[in-house]
Amino acid sequence: MPGRHSAPSSATGSRGFAKYVVVAVVLLLIVAGGVFVAQKVFGSDCGDPSNYTLAADPAIAPVLQKIVDDSSPEDLGCAEVTVTAMESGQVSAAVAKGDDVPSLWIPDSSLWVGKTVRSTASLIDLASQSVASTPAVLAARKDEVPFFDTWLTALKLEGLRIGNPLANTISDAAILGAVAEAGTDEKALDSVSTALVPIAQAQAATRGEADPTTRLDDLVADGGVAVVSEQTMLQYRNDTGAELGATVPPTGSIFLNFPLAVTEPAGERHDSAKSAGTALAAVIESDRGREMLSEAGFRSEDNAPLDSDRGIGAVESLAIGDQQAAESVLRQYQVLALPSRTLVMEDVSGSMNYSAGANTRIAMTVQASETGNRLFPDNASMGLWAFSIGLGGGDQDYRELAPIRRMDDKVGNTTQRDVLLQQTRTLPSLVGGGTGLYDTTLAAFRTVQQGYDPDAVNSVIILTDGANEDPNSISLDELLATLRTEQDPSRPVVIVTIGITDDADAGVLQQISAATGGTSFVARNPAEIPNVFVNALRSRSGR
Repeated sequence: MPGRHSAPSSATGSRGFAKYVVVAVVLLLIVAGGVFVAQKVFGSDCGDPSNYTLAADPAIAPVLQKIVDDSSPEDLGCAEVTVTAMESGQVSAAVAKGDDVPSLWIPDSSLWVGKTVRSTASLIDLASQSVASTPAVLAARKDEVPFFDTWLTALKLEGLRIGNPLANTISDAAILGAVAEAGTDEKALDSVSTALVPIAQAQAATRGEADPTTRLDDLVADGGVAVVSEQTMLQYRNDTGAELGATVPPTGSIFLNFPLAVTEPAGERHDSAKSAGTALAAVIESDRGREMLSEAGFRSEDNAPLDSDRGIGAVESLAIGDQQAAESVLRQYQVLALPSRTLVMEDVSGSMNYSAGANTRIAMTVQASETGNRLFPDNASMGLWAFSIGLGGGDQDYRELAPIRRMDDKVGNTTQRDVLLQQTRTLPSLVGGGTGLYDTTLAAFRTVQQGYDPDAVNSVIILTDGANEDPNSISLDELLATLRTEQDPSRPVVIVTIGITDDADAGVLQQISAATGGTSFVARNPAEIPNVFVNALRSRSGR
């Protein structure tokens, strides 16, 4: 019957159609796979991909290179990415100065991005807040891992291998962990500062410390405890076979978070670099990217523990509640750890002969300088300039009375310390003329910068009772712009200003100090001058 035969006929047609659909899908997959393979073998079909440079922290650069090599230009938004391993401080300095700036940047911590933003006074786009993470840990030989109830307890451990917090973020983590634990408790923060004193003194004695891998070498050889990242410890263990263990206090740990920043300078390539960065972030955060990061010992951006019982398991992330308090503690560490390299500028303009109580302003300044001279240890370096309009001859408003030398350096039959005392006492005989502040400030900044000592706090200290009076000097705006442009975040020179009496232009002095990350003080009456000078010496900062 026709009706009976129609049903099977329909079913057969459906099966045939289904068969053709399956064949078509298979063919499509084969063709698509062929195109994919062809793209891998014969190159991209996205035209002419743009090339962007990616500067990455040395810890993460190798695995990023593998991820990029495993990606096509299409995966990266029709772009090619060249990965270069660079220390975060180097990149921060390059971005601040505008020299050899990479298109994209992955530092080990958002702290570097924040420092760079502050130094450039401009925002930096982020393609990703975090592409990977790893906590700071306390590493030791496998059977010698101690228990620490807090990071403060760890900081008090004699011989703790902390590294160099002045140049290494993972070493900052131990201090920041203790600060995070302290919160806003001033007594607790004071305890952190106290714990840093012996560590800082040891730092000053060794004049710089080893990188994390070398710290682990020393740990394996001699025992003890070292602050490193979980990823560094795992990589070291895989590379050397060393039997290492690690712990963190039950309070948690500071995590390195590896953000992806867009540092391509403003212009026609910035938006396309941002697109490439967004595409790269997506590749890194893909299943395959996360797998490769995990194999290299990195956690994902959510800080989740590594698989296969690798690492130290679940760790609470410690957050800094008061960023200013944290930065203050780090600056204090810097002052404690590093010797001083300072150029002191003394104003000898005519107004310095004005009365200041029973003495003149210049007499009180000499007294303050003599007090300060006694504060500096032998390993400090100091130089002295006097300044007033034309004092140096012609258009030069400054005269060098003593070049920068170590305080215990022999100078003829005496020492640099005595030379400075002798020259300071000649200042009253030089008083006269107007205040040549701006040109002298820039010249002093450049002088200290040219002879920069990475193992010292490099600073300029200015004592003045007036405002700039040189009509032929650069303007204040030019001075501030030049200081910001020439400041190098990885080689900072800070300017500390001291205004003598209310005649000093406190607003201008504050702007000059702020342009370099320094501080400004005003001694409003003669009795305050010695104390203000002492406080200024103790406040030197910059990083």
